[in-house]
Amino acid sequence: MFRITHRLPEEKMKQTFLSGILIVITTLGLIRCNGEPRARFIRQVDWVGQGVWLKADLHLHTTFSDGSHTVAEVVAKAAEFGCDVVAITDHTYRNLKAATPAYFQTIARVRKEYPEMIILAGVEWNVPPWGRRVHVNVLVQPTPKESMILLGLKQFFDGDKPENHDKALAAEGLRWLAKTATVDGVPPVVIYNHPSRKTPNSLEAVANLERWQAVNDLTIGFEGSPGHQGDYPSGHPRYIEQLIDRWDPAAARIGDAWDTLLGKGIDIWAAFAFSDFHNERADRWPGEFSETWIYVPERSPAGVLQALRAGTFFAAHGHIVRAVDFSVEAPRLPRPASVGEVIEVPPSTQVTARVRFIVPARDWAGQPNRIDAIELVAITTNAVKVLAHRPPKSQGAALVETVAVPAEGLVLRVRGRRVVSDGPDLMFYTNPIRITVKGAAKSTPT
Repeated sequence: MFRITHRLPEEKMKQTFLSGILIVITTLGLIRCNGEPRARFIRQVDWVGQGVWLKADLHLHTTFSDGSHTVAEVVAKAAEFGCDVVAITDHTYRNLKAATPAYFQTIARVRKEYPEMIILAGVEWNVPPWGRRVHVNVLVQPTPKESMILLGLKQFFDGDKPENHDKALAAEGLRWLAKTATVDGVPPVVIYNHPSRKTPNSLEAVANLERWQAVNDLTIGFEGSPGHQGDYPSGHPRYIEQLIDRWDPAAARIGDAWDTLLGKGIDIWAAFAFSDFHNERADRWPGEFSETWIYVPERSPAGVLQALRAGTFFAAHGHIVRAVDFSVEAPRLPRPASVGEVIEVPPSTQVTARVRFIVPARDWAGQPNRIDAIELVAITTNAVKVLAHRPPKSQGAALVETVAVPAEGLVLRVRGRRVVSDGPDLMFYTNPIRITVKGAAKSTPT
């Protein structure tokens, strides 16, 4: 006969039994979880939640090309209007003095006068074969090589020279930049300026960006909002297509060039709003009206270029928002995805888009501030539509929207609107978040 020779206290027996049950449940849960597909990051920004916001204007002209003010005067005004980062991007026309020794000596002197500001040296490059018709900004890190790099670009690859009207020269210039201007693993940055200014069809920007990105990844995007916002809120007189609420139609028109590229799987950033400052008669001073806010891993030139490449920035007019946070939550994703990131989810997943921001009490003109509407734009391989267009919530996140991810995946981006009764609305734009579906045939994001 079996006999119990030792009896556990009743409470301890209960604890032992419950512990055993928990072990079984946990084990079964792990087996189940390990067998199920989970959301994951395909491309991740390492500094999400740890970065710093910097206000930037990356398209400025001085007396070294066709601007009316010196480098020191332009930088002083940028500091007055709260800029943390500026880029001097004078034209590379043959008869002007950008990328000369005096250009770099002056920028170096002004850097010493404003040590708290990040001042990038750059140029506005005439891309071959179009002469002076197609412009991009080229930004490089401040190193002893910056003068050699930008002068070399002007001398050997600028489309302003009649002998440089060869389309292949643009590709050569991009490859040369990647080889000579990459510092400590951080490449230079190329931004397509005012893409619709001299074309009757804003969709032509698609071909140019595809062509340049096929060479390498230096070209990160285009000016969603061009400058000259003083006299020309509907677009510079040379614009064939008018701006839409001060934004280039390539970005502002739903389904235009930006959405076309995103639908093709090409991640392009267009949440840029620069002054393109030349003079205070036609333009606003840097930071006065147009703002690009960059979320950087560190306050340094390399940190700025890294953030620009990653897409961690937004742009706004009229100082209507601060600290815009657009994120996408997916079941069992380690954390919400942020702008510039790419995630993969299982088929038939629903995600939650969430938008938060701060509205300053006063706008750029000192008037009471507000945001009237938030729009969530969805892009797939064959369609683009506005999923939500509504006033922001007064409590918590400004917008929360549940989205069913289609089999081919999708891209989400956000814009906000301050209605202006007697002129263009004041807008802000974010960069996109891409959502792919596990097992789906898709283009590889760049």
